[in-house]
Amino acid sequence: MVETPMTAIVRVDRNGAISHWNAAAEQLFGFTSLEAIGSALELIIPPPSHACHRDGFARYVESGISTLPETVVAVGRHKNGQPVRFQISTRAVLDELGAIAGVEGLMRAD
Repeated sequence: MVETPMTAIVRVDRNGAISHWNAAAEQLFGFTSLEAIGSALELIIPPPSHACHRDGFARYVESGISTLPETVVAVGRHKNGQPVRFQISTRAVLDELGAIAGVEGLMRAD
């Protein structure tokens, strides 16, 4: 049997607060769902990248236009402080009126 890597799924609301965190996200980043849910997404973003991420995220939520390629390799931050390389693809999560309510990221270790 060939083991396939699990996909970490992280969903954030339009303010950047984590609202969904699956078991694969726990494995990839080291934070439990209890630690992650309700926290700002900066929990897993290295501090030097916080401002750039906040700006890009705000533009995406307001405009619906992503400046990222369909899949990108990124570096996040593990609970132990170590860098984590992963591939990520994102999609907008829409509310009942079609407005962006948040963003969902699908991640696999790189």
